[in-house]
Amino acid sequence: MTLPAVWLLRSDTIPPDSPEARHLAALLSVEELQRRETYRSAEAQHQFLLSRVLLRSVLGKISGRSPESLRFDRLPSGKPLLADFPELHFSLSHSGQWLALAVSCEAPIGIDIEQPSKPRDFLRIARHYFHPEECALLESPPLELMPMHFYRLWTMKEAFFKARGTGISEGLGRINLAEFHLGRGVAFDKDLPDTHDSWQFYYSMHPQPDTTQLHLALASTDPAVGELPAESIRRGFDWSS
Repeated sequence: MTLPAVWLLRSDTIPPDSPEARHLAALLSVEELQRRETYRSAEAQHQFLLSRVLLRSVLGKISGRSPESLRFDRLPSGKPLLADFPELHFSLSHSGQWLALAVSCEAPIGIDIEQPSKPRDFLRIARHYFHPEECALLESPPLELMPMHFYRLWTMKEAFFKARGTGISEGLGRINLAEFHLGRGVAFDKDLPDTHDSWQFYYSMHPQPDTTQLHLALASTDPAVGELPAESIRRGFDWSS
C-alpha cells in the first residue's frame, strides 16, 4: 500500500442499528464503546463508531494486525498514536455525513474536511481568525469565489495545526495561505515554532450530488503530501494496494 493516502466514508452508507453496524461495533475496545455512549445523539454515536472502525480497519491492514487488537495511546499534547506502531501517523476528520482518515509513514499528518451545510458570514469569521492578506483575498473580485477561498484556507489551516498536534489555539492567523493557490507557497509567523521544516499542503474539492462541494486539505512534512495522486484518495473501507 502506497502512503500517504486518504479514506473518505459517508456515514449513511451503513445504517445505524443495522446488522452490519452491530457487527462493526465488535471491533471497538471497551473504552471506545464507553466513549460512544457519551455522545447524546444517535447520529453522533454512529459517526463515532464508523470513524473508529475506519481507523482500526485501515491501520490493521497496514500493520498486519487484526483491527480489534490495535492499542492506542496519546502524546503529551493529546494527539493519539498507535501504541505498537508509532511510526504510522494518522489523522481523522468529520463534517456533515462525511468521515475522513489520512495516514502517513513518514511524518505527522493532519486532515480536515468541510461539507458546507448553511450560509456563513465568511468575512466576519476571516477578520477574526485569518491573516490580513487572506482577508484581502476573500474581499477581492470575483466575489463568487469567496466561499471556495474561505474553505480552502480554513481546511488547510485546520490540517496544519492538527498535524502539529497543537490545535488552532496557536492562532489561525499565524500561517498565511493567501498565495498558495498561485503556487507561491506559505508564509509563517516568525515566532511560530517548528516551521523550519518543509511543510507540504494538499487541497481538493469533491462535487456532491446536491451541487455543494466537499473540501479536503492535508498538511505534513511528508514530501509526498503536496503531490498526492487522485488514486490515493479512496472511498469506504477500501484499503487495496
